[in-house]
Amino acid sequence: MASIGSLPFTIEAKAAERCVFFHAKSQPRPGFFRPRRSLNFAALRGFGTSRNVEDESGRVLSSGQRRLRATLGGSVEGGDGDDVPSEDGLQATIEKSKKVLAMQRELLNQITARRKLVSSIRNSTTVSAEDESSVGEKDKAFSSPEVDSTSDVSDRNGSVPSLEEQSKNIFSSDRRASNASSEAPGSEPATINWIHDIDEAVHEGKFEFPSHGTPSPGRYEPPTEDATSSDSVKTDILPPFVSSIPEISIPKDEKEEEYSKEATTQLGADNGDSDTMVEDGKPPPLAGANVMNVILVAAECAPWIKTGGLGDVAGSLPKALARRGHRVMVVVPRYGNYTEPQETGIRKSYRVDGQDIEVTYFQAYIDGVDFVFIDAHVFRHLENNIYGGNQLDILKRMVLFCKAAVEVPWHVPCGGVCYGDGNLVFIANDWHTALLPVYLKAHYRDNSLMKFTRSVLVIHNIAHQGRGPVDDFFRVDLPEHYMDHFKLYDPVGGEHFNIFAAGLKAADRIVTVSHGYAWELKTSEGGWGLHNIINENDWKLRGIVNGIDTREWSPEFDIHLTSDGYTNYTLETLQTGKPKCKAALQKELELPLREDVPVIGFIGRLDNQKGVDLIAEAIPWMMGQDVQLIMLGTGRADLEQMLRQFETQHRDKVRGWVGFSVKMAHRITAGVDILLMPSRFEPCGLNQLYAMNYGTVPVVHAVGGLRDTVQQFNPFNESGLGWTFDSAETQKLIHALGNCLLTYREYKKSWEGLQRRGMMQDLSWDHAAQIYEEVLVAAKYQW
Repeated sequence: MASIGSLPFTIEAKAAERCVFFHAKSQPRPGFFRPRRSLNFAALRGFGTSRNVEDESGRVLSSGQRRLRATLGGSVEGGDGDDVPSEDGLQATIEKSKKVLAMQRELLNQITARRKLVSSIRNSTTVSAEDESSVGEKDKAFSSPEVDSTSDVSDRNGSVPSLEEQSKNIFSSDRRASNASSEAPGSEPATINWIHDIDEAVHEGKFEFPSHGTPSPGRYEPPTEDATSSDSVKTDILPPFVSSIPEISIPKDEKEEEYSKEATTQLGADNGDSDTMVEDGKPPPLAGANVMNVILVAAECAPWIKTGGLGDVAGSLPKALARRGHRVMVVVPRYGNYTEPQETGIRKSYRVDGQDIEVTYFQAYIDGVDFVFIDAHVFRHLENNIYGGNQLDILKRMVLFCKAAVEVPWHVPCGGVCYGDGNLVFIANDWHTALLPVYLKAHYRDNSLMKFTRSVLVIHNIAHQGRGPVDDFFRVDLPEHYMDHFKLYDPVGGEHFNIFAAGLKAADRIVTVSHGYAWELKTSEGGWGLHNIINENDWKLRGIVNGIDTREWSPEFDIHLTSDGYTNYTLETLQTGKPKCKAALQKELELPLREDVPVIGFIGRLDNQKGVDLIAEAIPWMMGQDVQLIMLGTGRADLEQMLRQFETQHRDKVRGWVGFSVKMAHRITAGVDILLMPSRFEPCGLNQLYAMNYGTVPVVHAVGGLRDTVQQFNPFNESGLGWTFDSAETQKLIHALGNCLLTYREYKKSWEGLQRRGMMQDLSWDHAAQIYEEVLVAAKYQW
C-alpha cells in the first residue's frame, strides 16, 4: 500500500492467476485504473505541463487527462504549439503496456518458482566458511551506501546474511540502475530494463523474496503484532513507473503453502525424523481430496487393553489411516492408570438411567494418532475383565461410553484444536459402540446438529449383540419412536431389545472384517438372527480383510526374539533363524530338543467357537504321529482343566499354557512349524496372518476370513499357503493335518515354498486402510 500523489494504490499478484492489477483503494473491482479529477498527479514522472490544451476533437483536456496521456508516452498540444498525439501513437503505447504486463506476469511466475525452490532447501543448505568471504564481496559489490549503513555482510556473531538480505541489497542497486537508465536518451524503456535486471537475477540465483525481518530504509511496514503471521510475502523490487511505491504485496497461495508443508515433511522423512513411514521406507499415497477427520470408537485398544482381534484393529487401523493423511482419533474407556495419556482438564456430565455421571478426558498423541480415554468410576478397575458384570451394568457402561464419545470432537482439543463436526466420520466397532450411530441420528442429526457427520459400524463378531428385555429401551435415553429400531423377534429369544440391530439400521455404512464373513452374515446360520436386517441393508455392507501391524509382528524386528536363545530372522535367513527359535521354544517349555519333530501350535480363546473341542478329540491321533503340541489360551474353566490334563498325560509331547502372555504368543508363532485354527466361525482371524508372516504354515477351517486368507496348497503347481478343511469335524481336521505332516516330512522343497510364499505377502494395514477410506468417502456423501 503506498501513494502516487494523493491517490492510494495497491499492487497485487493473484496466486491462482499470477496477474498484476492496479486499482484504487476506493474501487471494489481490480483490473482497471480511474483517476479522480480532484487528485493531484504531479508526483508522476514525465507528466506534462499544466496549460489548457485541446484534443483532436477540440475538447479541452483537464490537467489530469493531460498527465495521464503523458504517462502513456504521448504528448499534448499546448499553447506553445506542441503536437497532439495521434491515435496510432496512443494504440502503440497501449500495446507496449500490455507487453510489459505480460512480462511482469512471467516474472512473477519465475519469482514464485524460485521461492518454492529456495524454501524447500533452506533448512538443509549451509554456507561453508570459505564461501563467506565471497558472499560478502558479492553483497558489497551490489549494495548501496544507504543499505550498507543498515545491513552488514555478517552480523555481530559473524554469521552469513540470509539469501533474503542478500537479494534485498542486490536489487536495491538494480532498481537505482534501472531508474537511471530510464532517463538516458536513446536507451530502452525503463520498464524493459527493470524486467531484464530481474530476469537475469532470477536465472543467476540471486533473487529471493526477503524475509519479514529488518525492514529496508524507506520501506512501508504495516503495523502487525507478529511479522511472521503476515499473509503476504513482500519484495523491495519495483518497476520505474511506480518507483514511489515501496513494495509489491503478493498474497500467499494456499496450494503453495501445502506444497511447502509436503516438502518439509519429506525432508524430515529423509532425515529419519518421520514416525509415520511404513516399514519399507516408502510413504503410501496420501488421501488427497478425500482427507477427513476420523474417530474410531472401541471398547478396547492395544496395547493398553486387548481381549481379541478388536483390540488389534483399534490399535493399528488408525495409524494406517493417519499415514494416508487423515486426522485420526481413537476413543476408548480408561480402565486403568495408563502411563501415556495425560489429563486434559475437560469434564462433562451425562445422564445414564436417571443418574448423572461425570467423565474426564485423557489424551495421548502416538504415531500420528490422537488417543482419547474416557475416565469414569464405572470403568475403573476392570482391566482384567472389561466385559464383566451383569447385563444391566454392562448396558449402563456402554450408554455412558457412547454418549461421551459422540461429543468428543466438540470438547477435547487435540493439539490445541477440537476436531469439530464437519467432514467427520465415526467408526463404531461391535455392539459395545453400536449405540453411537443411533445417538448421532436421534440426538444430533434429527435436530440439525452434526449435519456433516457420518457413522460406519464394523462387525467383528455378530454373535454378541447386546440383547436384553424390551424394557431396556427406556434406559438408553432415546425418543419413543426409536423403539422399533431395537425390537427384534427370533425363535430362540422371542421379542427382545437388540442394540446391534438398531446400530445396523442407523449407520451410514457397514463393514465386516472379511469378504467370506460378509457372505456368511446374510445366511440364517451366520447371521445369528440379524440376517434379515443385513440383507435389507446389503447395499451399504462391505467386507475388508484386516491387516496386521508389521512392525510388532515381524520376525525381523520382534523384540521378544532377542533373548533366551531366540533370534530375529528374515526371508533370507529363514532356514537358519526359524530352527533356532524352534529349539529355544522347546528348551523354554522343557520339551525334548528334536529338530526333526514337527511342532504344532494353538493360540486363542478356549471356547466352543475356536474349535478347541475338535483338537481335544484329535489329540489321541496326534500323539501317535510323533509330534509336539503347544497350546496357549484362557477361557472356559472346563477347557482350561482339559489343557492341564493333556499336559499331565503326555508330558514329553504336550504343553498347555493356561492364561495369556504376549511374549509367549510371539515366541510360539516363531517357533512352531504348524498353527492350528479349527474355528467353527472366524470373522477374520489374525493368528493365521501372524503365522504366515513368520514362516509358520496354517491349517484352518475354511470359514470367514480364514477362507479368504489361507489358500489350499496345490502340490501340482506348487501354489497355496496352507491346508483347509470345509466342515468343523474331527475327521476333516485329521485329514488336513495329516497331509500337512506328510509334506513337512517328505517334501522339504514344497514345505519351504509354503513358508516363503506366506512371508512374501503384503499383510500390512496400508492396503486395508485404502479400502476403508473408500467406505468413509461413501459414507461422507450418504444423505
